[in-house]
Amino acid sequence: MTAHTGVHETRSTNQSPREDTLTKITLTGSIGLAGIGLIALAGPIAAQEFPERPIEFVAGYGPGGGHDTMLRTMARLIEEQDLVDVPINVVNKEGGSSAVAMGYLNARAGDPHYLMSITSSHIATPLTSNIGLDYSDFTPIARLGIDPELLVVNASSDFESLEQLMQAEDTLNVGGTATGSIEHIVTMQLAEATDLDLNFIPFQGDGEVVTALLSNQIDLAIANPGPVADYLDSDQFRALAISTEERIDNLPDVPTFTEQGVDITISLFRGLTAAPDISDEARAALTEMVTTLFETEQWQDEYIEPNAVVPLVITGEEFADYLGKTEEVYRETLGELDMLSQ
Repeated sequence: MTAHTGVHETRSTNQSPREDTLTKITLTGSIGLAGIGLIALAGPIAAQEFPERPIEFVAGYGPGGGHDTMLRTMARLIEEQDLVDVPINVVNKEGGSSAVAMGYLNARAGDPHYLMSITSSHIATPLTSNIGLDYSDFTPIARLGIDPELLVVNASSDFESLEQLMQAEDTLNVGGTATGSIEHIVTMQLAEATDLDLNFIPFQGDGEVVTALLSNQIDLAIANPGPVADYLDSDQFRALAISTEERIDNLPDVPTFTEQGVDITISLFRGLTAAPDISDEARAALTEMVTTLFETEQWQDEYIEPNAVVPLVITGEEFADYLGKTEEVYRETLGELDMLSQ
């Protein structure tokens, strides 16, 4: 894939790059939780020395975005089900497309009481910025699933289908998060496939993208289902395409890009990583805590289904290997876009 000359970029006010870059569906393997080799316990997680004090969940982006929503749902459900006997606090360390959060977590090396949500920016940010860290500096815990990408317009828009949008002759402003993000890459691919003239505008986070689309500051947005689900349900937004290979059960009326003749099939992963150099025992306890949660009906009902996440759980070394393979894909793709920092 090469950069399309029809894509421009405009920075949003007070914005710094954010979240999620690409992972191809073909890279996504999964294992059943029964194959993880962990025993789900009733009651608090068993570990002699962990946790000793409250656990902190770290979101690399602002309130209301995908990271924040996932971690706050996790924290609430873990406490409701008494999976640990200490409080869980969620903190937002936004800035630099998760670079600030990565620095914050790295400064707590050896301490397992910090768990950070990660998406594709955990791979892409070190490739596009010289932050002195990369995914391999941390302790991967689990991937919980895959998020597809949606092409969304305001319901007041004249565009009622992707076919209509492809007839546009004027430059269209596209909202997304971060230069080099999955939203940016989808925009590039859309421009390549359709010869549309697209101006990509990166915002600080999902919340700002939603606000911009609500107020018609942009013509369309590329977003994962979570931040826009309520607006789709209330008919304020209209989804014209989804990046999965086939339609998904939660959004059965949204056609795929491919069935509309546009070859776009990329998604982002959602996962969790811990500070560097934590003990094997603490890593096992964190993994058990989250995978026990992932098996519950409440998690499926309150996070997976409402956010249209495809649940593909992997842990431990399998997750580490997945991150390594994903980094290879990002390096190649971002290199073709001339976006690597070195």
